[in-house]
Amino acid sequence: MSDSWDASDDAAASIAGYGLTEPFLPALAFMELIQQDPLDVEKFSDVVTPESLAAWGDFSEAQAAVEAVQDWGMGSYPEPAADAPDVAYVKILRNEPEARQETADRVVYPALWLTLVWRPEYGMWLVHALGGRPSDPDDVPRSSPGVAPDYTRA
Repeated sequence: MSDSWDASDDAAASIAGYGLTEPFLPALAFMELIQQDPLDVEKFSDVVTPESLAAWGDFSEAQAAVEAVQDWGMGSYPEPAADAPDVAYVKILRNEPEARQETADRVVYPALWLTLVWRPEYGMWLVHALGGRPSDPDDVPRSSPGVAPDYTRA
């Protein structure tokens, strides 16, 4: 155990208070599941929209997409979709092998995006898609359009 505090500790402290009413924690759960070998397809039903479950198939394509991102990391500040606060995007970044919290305004170019949607009937955010760009809110199954818990952090 180290007595020194570093950027990894800052990042861990930053996400310690996240819950299911914020998109980051379900996104992290999805990313942890997608790295398992073999994939446990049944567990994904806890974190993805039921409407998208069939489209994911056996999740092998999603797993291959994540594996293609060298030393991936996640953006810890989900972005709300324009005019759709019940849809959020989480960045999957390339070359981020260690947890850290970005404090400077720096343009980052995500390798992948997770699209999540607030589903009050489940009491949590669910992953709807993983891809090279965020999903359009009109293409996401939304049960509470325009309404979601505030997850922005100052």
